Amino acid sequence: METYLIPVEDICAYHHVEINFIHSLEDFGLIQTTVKKQSVFLPVDELGKLEQYLRLANDLQINLEGIHAVSHLLNQLQNMQQEITVLQNELNYYRQLNHQQ
Repeated sequence: METYLIPVEDICAYHHVEINFIHSLEDFGLIQTTVKKQSVFLPVDELGKLEQYLRLANDLQINLEGIHAVSHLLNQLQNMQQEITVLQNELNYYRQLNHQQ
């Protein structure tokens, strides 16, 4: 499966952000870029995360450390929501078994 890549220069121009911000996000492990032919690209599936981090930085004035912390908390929340869904499905399964008896 081919991954679509967006030039980081285009992203920076569109969002009016310095390329150093992109590199800093990558240094924090928040996004991953790809280098091809001496140009830096962002996989299209990383774009949503990047835009979320840009909103946190620009709209809420959160620094990189804060963005990292918020990202970690959001990941934990997403994991807990997935676990709740699994548990609800199990509970519904056992409820249906109980009603069939």
